[in-house]
Amino acid sequence: MQSNDRVLPLTRGQLEIWLAQETRDQDAAWHLGLLVTIDGAVDIDALEWSIRRVVQDIEPGRASFESVDGHVVQRVLDDPPVELEFYDLTRCEDGAGQVERIAAEIQAAPMPLSGPLFRFALFQTRFDEYHLFACCHHIVIDGFGLGLAGQRIASVYSAVVSGAPVPPAIFGSLDDLIRIESEYEASEDYRKDEEFWSRNIPAETDNSFSARAEDRAHTYWLPAPQPLDAGLLARVDNFATALDIPRSSVLTAACALLGHEWSGGGDQIVLDFPVSRRVHPDAKTLPGMFAGIVPLTLSPAAGTSVADFCVQVNTRIREVLEHQRFPAQALERGVNRNIDGSGRIGVNFLPSTTVLSFGAATASAHYTSTGPVGSFTINFSTAADDLMVTTAGSGHPFDDLPVSGLVKRLERVLAAMVDDPDRPVATIDLLVDSERIAFTEWSNGEVLNAPAGQVDSIPARFSARVAECPDAVAVTCAGRSLTYRELDE
Repeated sequence: MQSNDRVLPLTRGQLEIWLAQETRDQDAAWHLGLLVTIDGAVDIDALEWSIRRVVQDIEPGRASFESVDGHVVQRVLDDPPVELEFYDLTRCEDGAGQVERIAAEIQAAPMPLSGPLFRFALFQTRFDEYHLFACCHHIVIDGFGLGLAGQRIASVYSAVVSGAPVPPAIFGSLDDLIRIESEYEASEDYRKDEEFWSRNIPAETDNSFSARAEDRAHTYWLPAPQPLDAGLLARVDNFATALDIPRSSVLTAACALLGHEWSGGGDQIVLDFPVSRRVHPDAKTLPGMFAGIVPLTLSPAAGTSVADFCVQVNTRIREVLEHQRFPAQALERGVNRNIDGSGRIGVNFLPSTTVLSFGAATASAHYTSTGPVGSFTINFSTAADDLMVTTAGSGHPFDDLPVSGLVKRLERVLAAMVDDPDRPVATIDLLVDSERIAFTEWSNGEVLNAPAGQVDSIPARFSARVAECPDAVAVTCAGRSLTYRELDE
C-alpha cells in the first residue's frame, strides 16, 4: 500500500475531526456505517470486484493522514487493499442478530488515520438473503457521500453480472473537494455567513439534561428504525401543505416541543441541526467530507399557536440553511466552552433510504451510525412511502425509552398539532404520567407548585433568625466571625 507524492492540506472540517479524535479519544464515534439488505442471490466475486472498482473511483475515500513538520497533511493511497470479509450465517437461528453483532464489532474496531479508512463485510443469512456492510471514517466521507458510494457499488455490480459496460463515474477528486472549500473561505459568501453567525450564535445552552447520562457509555450503533403511523403522516403532509412549508419543518417543531419540555422549559430551545453543506454544484456528486452542524434557536413562547410556531421553525431553518457552509460550531465554541457537553437534542434528516438494484435482486439500505452526536439525536429518513425514526446517543432523560416509545410520543404531539393548529403550543400534553412522576422526583416540583404563602422567603427566614438569636455566630471566615445582628446590619 503506497501513497502518491502529492501532499495536500486538510479542509477545515477534516481538521476539526482530526483534532477531536486526537483530543477526545472518540475513535469509534467517527466511523460511519451503511447496512444493505439484499433480497436475492449474490455473486460474491463480482461484488468484491465492484467494491474495489468503486474504491478507486472515490479518491477522497482513499486519503491517509500524517504529521509532517508539525502540520497534519493528507495523501491519496494509490492502491489500498480492499477485502470483502464473508460470513456464512445460514445455520444461525438468529442470523439478523448475528449480522448486527458482528457489524457493530467491525464498526467499533480502531481505524488508524494512516489508512485505509474503510471496511467491507458480506453476510449470508439465507440462501437468497445477503447483507452488505460498508464502514468508513468520517474524516474522508460523510453520510451523504457514503450513500453515493452505496449507489455506485450497486450500479457497478449490476453492470458486471449482466455483462453490460460499467457506467462511468461522475465523482470529483480530493483536489476538487479542497478547492471547493478553499474558494468558499476566500469568498464574499464566507464573510456574509460569518457576519450572520456572529449575530446568531446562542450565548449559552440552558436546555440540557445530559448530566443524567454522563455515567452511561455512549453507543454509536443506531437502533433499528421504526415507522411513523402512515395515516398520521398523511395528515402532517396536509397540514404542512396548508402552511406552505415542508414536512421536515413540522417534524422539527414537534421535536423542539418535546425537547423544550424534557429540558425544563425556558425562553428558548436550541437544537443541533446537521447540514450537508453541499451548496456548490460540484459537491452534490462528490463522495467526501462536507457535512457540519449548526445551532437552530427557537422560541416556543406559551401564547404562540401551533401554526405560528411551525412557520417560525421553517423560517429559522431556511435562514440557517442559507448560511450552512460556515463552521458555526467552531465559532460557537469560542462563546460557549461547554458546547460539546451541552446535552442538546439534535434533529437529523438523513439521506433517503432508497431501494437499490443488485443485478436481479432488490436491496434496501439504512445507516448504522452517522458519526458523533450530542446527548441525544432524533434521526428521520424515508423508505419508499414510510417515514422512519431512530435515535443516537445515550443522553435521553429516560433510561427505558426505546425508539418505539419515542415514536408514540412524537405521534401524540403531531396529532395534537395537526388537529388544532390554532391552539397555543403550551397546551399540548407532552409527557405521559410516568414521566411527570420522574420529573417530580428529580426536581423541586413539589415546592415550585405549592401556593406562595406556604413557603417563607430566604430574607424572611433570616430576619426571624436574627430576632431569635442576634448574638449567635452566623458566619466565620479567615479567623473573623460575625453575629447574626452584625451580618444583618
